Amino acid sequence: MSNHNLLDYAIAVGNKMSTEYISKGDYYPEEAWGCEGQIYPSLMGLMLLELYKVEPNEQYINAVKSIIEKNIEKQMPSGGWALSLGAVANGIKFEVSAHIKEITANCEDLPPTATAIRLLAEYQLLTNDGKYVSSLEKAFNYLLKFWNTDNLYFDEMLVGEALKLRANPKNYQIYAYQCIESIANIYPEANSYKKPLYNSVKTIFEDMDADTYPLLYALYACLIIEKERTSNYVTEVIKEKIIKEIALESIFSIPNVPGAMGHRDGLRGICLDEGHLRNSVGAALVMKFYDTYVEKDTFTTLPFYENTQKWILQMFENGRFYEFIDFKTNSKMGVGTPGQYIPLMWILNKI
Repeated sequence: MSNHNLLDYAIAVGNKMSTEYISKGDYYPEEAWGCEGQIYPSLMGLMLLELYKVEPNEQYINAVKSIIEKNIEKQMPSGGWALSLGAVANGIKFEVSAHIKEITANCEDLPPTATAIRLLAEYQLLTNDGKYVSSLEKAFNYLLKFWNTDNLYFDEMLVGEALKLRANPKNYQIYAYQCIESIANIYPEANSYKKPLYNSVKTIFEDMDADTYPLLYALYACLIIEKERTSNYVTEVIKEKIIKEIALESIFSIPNVPGAMGHRDGLRGICLDEGHLRNSVGAALVMKFYDTYVEKDTFTTLPFYENTQKWILQMFENGRFYEFIDFKTNSKMGVGTPGQYIPLMWILNKI
């Protein structure tokens, strides 16, 4: 299928999600795989900005403004944002209690803060609209307080019980790095953090292995591919990881269902009784990035890529993507935000 036809899927999602944000200020999925959190609106907004660059529909910009304005309503007096798990929707597979909702609503958190800053910066850079600059400055100044001069990354803002919700907090440094890259285009003082933080992100990536869930693994690989292009590290180490661990020979691949990948459950380990959109997209995304930035026709001409693309696209219905298939009942389920912005990353070839 051509990229133009793929773009039609992105436009359909963009139209549906824009309507949701413009009319309601937020997205309230009737059914989601996991509980929605405050990181998702900003990530959706970033993909709507990318979609606008190739399909300049004012509706997408208006939706981003709705997301930003709702984010600013939720911005804490400190300048940061709370994770707020389950505030707009709980999950059918990853459900949180009233207690978890409460403790994640009352403390600032690094990923939603970094992504909200990045969205503010990218919106301002694209539109030259400085309307939200006071919120951006306040948030940026707050973020800088968490820079760890010994470890060369940003410390977590969460504390105590809330922090334990995250299996490996370091994995979220990718959002901090992308935030710094964006905001450095507005505040040049942010440039001093780029190189040390990039090196920290690369170290985190090097600690990943075959058990790392494919979407996370792929996002880190894509970031390094985009930065280093045809470096030896990319053409040797990352290419090998794409083959052996992230995509072609991944232990997450589901036998007898070409293109489908399972997920990692904190209690049960790797689960292959559900096919997860986000992980199939992760595999497709990193293969597409490699072929775009490094060497054309390396992965995207393979049957594995074609099967993965087919599996992703059959998860699309009525303007949205389903998040997973339960193979016990063979039913598609979940229309949470990750099911919408993650496929757009692959279609638009942007992270």
